[in-house]
Amino acid sequence: MSWKEIESKIIQRRPWPHAVIFDMDGLMYRTEQMIREAWDIVGPDIVGHPLGDEIFHTMGMNRALRVEYFHGKFGMDFPYEKFEKKYKDIVTRKKLTGGIPVQKGLFELLQFLSNEKIPMVLATGSSSGHTYLNLAVTRTPNVFCFVICGDMVRAAKPDPFIYRLSCQKLGMKPEETLVLEDSVNGVKAGFAAGTPVIMVPDLQKNTAAVDGMYLQKMSSLLDVRDYIRDRYQLRDKKQI
Repeated sequence: MSWKEIESKIIQRRPWPHAVIFDMDGLMYRTEQMIREAWDIVGPDIVGHPLGDEIFHTMGMNRALRVEYFHGKFGMDFPYEKFEKKYKDIVTRKKLTGGIPVQKGLFELLQFLSNEKIPMVLATGSSSGHTYLNLAVTRTPNVFCFVICGDMVRAAKPDPFIYRLSCQKLGMKPEETLVLEDSVNGVKAGFAAGTPVIMVPDLQKNTAAVDGMYLQKMSSLLDVRDYIRDRYQLRDKKQI
């Protein structure tokens, strides 16, 4: 069954989505761009050239998978701890002094879901420290039922564990939820978990690897808000 066929059945049930599960970096905030710039700055001191483009291969990964990736690409002597400390110092300083760019439509979407009493979850591969710093700096409203971070789970995206765990904690079936993702690894995780996914790409423009795995691809979170709002209005009209 295609996602289009699933979608046509889902929107007839009330209410759908039962919950919305958010990724964070790239989806809620433009933090991946900040990380990419920091990798370019630090790279020459570590390997002799900028490393920013490596982010396209590591989006959605937790720390353990990133360590594995860099060791696989540059060898086991790649000084990941040194690299990590240097780039995180740069990123943290930028966040605290210049703030964090918020993706278009984030606060409007959060407000709409709150008004409709649709539960929200944050499920990210980032560390707890990184996650809560982002939430604090951006003054994101405290609307999430719970937050699951990369250092709280045993497997990272593209493994579906974090989304299966989110559904389990919500007490919902995967198909009753909606996952919002910006990365190929994140879409793969949602697809494998059986959760419908809307993809809102940020840095990662080439998404051919997951064509057919997402329900919709949209240009902003405002589009996501309108998508859900239109289906709620359609549902309400059918009940008149």
